Amino acid sequence: MNRPTLPSNLDRTQMRLGVSVLLVVVAMLIGLGGRVAYLNSPDRSHFTAKALRQQRGGTPLSARRGMIMDATGRVVALSRQTPTVFVDPALVDDVDKLSAALAVRVSRPADEIAESIRRRADKRYVVVATDVDKVTADAVRAMNHPAVGLTDHGRRVNPLGAMMAHVLGWVGRDGNGMAGVELTYDKHLSGTDGYRATICDVRRRAMLRAMPASRSPIDGGHIVLTIDAEIQRITEKALTDSIDRFDAEHGVALVMAPATGEILAMASLPGFDVGEPVLPSNIERRRNRVLTDPVEPGSTFKALVICGALDGGYVTSHERIDCFKGWHYFGGRLLKDTHANGMLDVRGIITKSSNIGMGVIGHRMGNAALRDTLMRFGLGKRTGVDLPGESTGVVYSLRKWNSYSTTSIPMGYEVLVTPLQLVSAFSAIVNDGIRVRPHVVKELVAPDGKTVQSFETPVVLGRVASSKIARYVAGELLRSVVTNGGGVKAQVGPYNVLGKTGTAKLISSVRGEYEDGAYLGLFVGAAPATRPELVALVMIRRPDARKGYYGGTVAAPAVGAILAESLAYIGVTPDALSTHAGL
Repeated sequence: MNRPTLPSNLDRTQMRLGVSVLLVVVAMLIGLGGRVAYLNSPDRSHFTAKALRQQRGGTPLSARRGMIMDATGRVVALSRQTPTVFVDPALVDDVDKLSAALAVRVSRPADEIAESIRRRADKRYVVVATDVDKVTADAVRAMNHPAVGLTDHGRRVNPLGAMMAHVLGWVGRDGNGMAGVELTYDKHLSGTDGYRATICDVRRRAMLRAMPASRSPIDGGHIVLTIDAEIQRITEKALTDSIDRFDAEHGVALVMAPATGEILAMASLPGFDVGEPVLPSNIERRRNRVLTDPVEPGSTFKALVICGALDGGYVTSHERIDCFKGWHYFGGRLLKDTHANGMLDVRGIITKSSNIGMGVIGHRMGNAALRDTLMRFGLGKRTGVDLPGESTGVVYSLRKWNSYSTTSIPMGYEVLVTPLQLVSAFSAIVNDGIRVRPHVVKELVAPDGKTVQSFETPVVLGRVASSKIARYVAGELLRSVVTNGGGVKAQVGPYNVLGKTGTAKLISSVRGEYEDGAYLGLFVGAAPATRPELVALVMIRRPDARKGYYGGTVAAPAVGAILAESLAYIGVTPDALSTHAGL
């Protein structure tokens, strides 16, 4: 009988190995089953989203910011596409190592780059450098690092440099408007960024790039200004010459079309270049003082009060008022004139800028009528100009007025107005008594060139006086200031100019009282006198009093030059002035 053959040692080893393999396979199957069950648990959506994030990448596609053009179509602000270097923190294994590699390529400290990446570790797009040149872009691209990328980014460029900087404003590093038109119309200019999606492998290397873009960028719209670059140049030159000649602290100037409210030039000097970084040392120069700095307007204010007095019947054009030889007490307050004036009609009072004559008229009107006149001219509230940062100025409530106010207000004190408010009010006088809203934007234009919105139709804000009164004040009284009064230096060139001088003391910001030797000299004028096309203002702050400080000296010549050159440039025919016999 044959006995069974026992397995050899080799056979037993093979059996144990087979069982082990089988057990491993079973364990793997059980593990995979458990994993499948886990992934299908209530946390499934979390893991699905995580997988998608790992598999998908992409690059932002920047929209091109719209252009800003002057009234003639000249481009004054545009965006040029330049490379921007960015990092995706989710793909960075060693922050310090990557930062060191980038630092030598983009010329930025490694610790700054590392800090930026760590601070925004939860983001997928961290900007490392903007506006890099081609050599830098090629060096970054050669790194071939999955966490580093380049995208085109719009860099704002102003072809005219610092010209009209306060009107345009500037754009921040994030591409958003920070001031001026760039801020007011940021939504229209900025457009909408796009995004190009990418399918990635396990190491986040791009395998398939979606074509076309997953979401195409929508470029921003364009803007056409009312500002004319040539009139702006003329204005800034005249203002600079006056500031330099009288060693002034600073000055502002403004040119406006009174019938439409279109602002053709706006300047605050010394100015700034929009390409300069915003620093504490230049922040003051970035403030648009035409809008933000209300001042006591001095004798320029007399034209507004005379309008109200004539319109309300408190005085007539032929009536003569005793100005007491330049020295008179109103209650306990003494008023003085620079000349010993006797009997003057309203033309004489405005031409000689008599404080006493205006004091008499102020008493006739009373505080309520005076304040009503200010309200009709829109003082104490914003003009509504389409620029940010406009001040309301200061017109106190009637309960804060007293007997001093009755004579102070007609002389241009106890009230604060911005240069824009003053030009708007003066424009109402030369526009037959009708006040319109000032604006700096003529129209909004779509990326394809079609007009989206036009602002050329004037927005009427109200009437300040009857047409007859306004014409008389402009054509007779204010013209006389230039032919026979303190504004004679404004008569430059062939156009008949009308206007009003003003000189005001400045209040010390430290002591809160009028400062010795500190003045504001201003002049606001219009031309041609028979049919004013333009109104211009020049305001010179803290001129060297030894060289001159009266408005007729430091500001009137600049206004005359601005009006003469600007009117010739736009082709206005010089006028032959007709005289007014009165009302």
